[in-house]
Amino acid sequence: MHPPHDRHRPSRPETFVEVLRGHALERPDQPALTFLEHGEREAAVWSYAELDQRARALAARLQALGAAGQPILLAYPPGLEFIAAFCACLYAGAVAVPVPSPLPGRISPRTAAIAAEIRPRWVLTTSPLLDNPASWPGLPPGLAEAAWLATDTLPAHGAEHWSPPVLDGQSLAFVQFTSGSIQAPKGVAIGHANLLANLDMIRAAFGHDTETRVVNWLPLSHDMGLVGGVLQPLFVGGRTVLMSPLDFMQKPARWLSAISRYRATSSGGPNFAYELSANRIHPDPAGAFDLSGWRVAFCGAEPVRADTLARFAAKFAPAGFQARALFPCYGLAEATLFVSGGPKDRGVRTIDVSTDTPPGATRSAVGCGLGGGPGQRIAIVDPGTGIPVPPGQTGEIWVAGPHVGRGYWNRPEETQAVFNARTADADGPYLRTGDLGFIVDGELFIAGRLKEIMIVRGIKHHPEDIEATVARSHPALACGGGAAFAVATGEGEQMVVLQEVPRPVPAHADLAALAQAAFKAVCEAHGVRPYELRLLRPGALPRTPSHKVQRHLCRIEYQADRLQALWTLSGQRRADALSRP
Repeated sequence: MHPPHDRHRPSRPETFVEVLRGHALERPDQPALTFLEHGEREAAVWSYAELDQRARALAARLQALGAAGQPILLAYPPGLEFIAAFCACLYAGAVAVPVPSPLPGRISPRTAAIAAEIRPRWVLTTSPLLDNPASWPGLPPGLAEAAWLATDTLPAHGAEHWSPPVLDGQSLAFVQFTSGSIQAPKGVAIGHANLLANLDMIRAAFGHDTETRVVNWLPLSHDMGLVGGVLQPLFVGGRTVLMSPLDFMQKPARWLSAISRYRATSSGGPNFAYELSANRIHPDPAGAFDLSGWRVAFCGAEPVRADTLARFAAKFAPAGFQARALFPCYGLAEATLFVSGGPKDRGVRTIDVSTDTPPGATRSAVGCGLGGGPGQRIAIVDPGTGIPVPPGQTGEIWVAGPHVGRGYWNRPEETQAVFNARTADADGPYLRTGDLGFIVDGELFIAGRLKEIMIVRGIKHHPEDIEATVARSHPALACGGGAAFAVATGEGEQMVVLQEVPRPVPAHADLAALAQAAFKAVCEAHGVRPYELRLLRPGALPRTPSHKVQRHLCRIEYQADRLQALWTLSGQRRADALSRP
């Protein structure tokens, strides 16, 4: 049954609810969402009308519970039920709070931290998870007191009991938590106006329309996976094909197979996704992939490496992939998602920039496009003085615009400091991103994180530069995760480098060669001798839901001696310190 026509629907929607209702009216039978079980088999396909009906049915139940204006935790396995629940929260006037997909037998520390911060009255999930007590052992504060509701077994006929909520652009839509790559995750309050402004920015920059087809494997508890991978195609009336992040990680070829099968026009992920694909997908002489329809291959959420994207483009050119489709971009949860990227069809732009060490050396920086969208402003500011710096000079990236979130959930002091910054001449308010960057010819280049700069013997080092050098030091280290950070020692601040090795774990003699190659590369390229370099097992480093290495947790784990090394090279002793498990 198609949804009844909404009288007096405004020509320019103020909320995402109006957008989705409009598509359900205008293209009710068009496929909106598809989920691939095991990343391959088509397990579910929902039209816009079906998504709307499911959202209204659950929203009616939430309205009956008095959920309007209340935060609701969404704890779902990969699949379409999460999206129905997210939309239902918005349809009910409630506030959606996504958390990572539950793992059997344990509550993730991230979910526990979010629950403690939000203290939700309700948690929505699926019946298989709710009916299995082993899935929820020892519920932490924030979850134990909440009422739990399985939504996959609710009848769809309750949709007629739904009443459109009283909402406008200032109404809160959802709370998305930061990745936590620097510190504990914080909840960013995103209003409907923030969301629609950012979705329209993405539409314009990416060239999306009703013909857009997206393949998304990113976690839906992450801003790129949710806003970019689901809400953006729904916003333009396109189609999304989803798979579990784990299915992609286990077999990256599933990603490209889905792009080929569904003729996806837009898809992407962090740099590691392109690295993983370039390293682990073997060329297929039979031509299993047809990537000629892939128009926007976006790359963001972590430092973008030009060499990674070049190898990916070269490897899959025979499958029809066009290097001009590569679309490095920059964004953050505090700005809903997208800040800058493009222009479309240009490909990767790099420039050589000077580094502090060694004197006269340069590194390649990847352009992350032009800031887009009505009302957005980007300023590069000296973080110490608040004075904007000249073009080409590095400073902190400050952003202003209608897409910037309302602030951090229940953190007024941090909200004031981060979301209401003003320059020395009182221009603002701006969002302080905590990221370093510079602008050349109107294009934004990212230089690193303000809080992660290492100062060793008076010289600044960006961890991204050190990590990139280690990854390039030997082909076997190209696909592993790495982290560089500073620790306090009796001789001042010193640099520690951690690097994962590939699978299968190399032999003892090969580990020594890898460590020596990485150590030598850092010394020669940056003029600094690491205090310690450790090689670790694959997957040993702590990561965010979007797979970014969490340097601050790496430092904590290192200092607590909880990262078991396969091999250690000590710059302090200038000799091997053999340490095997």
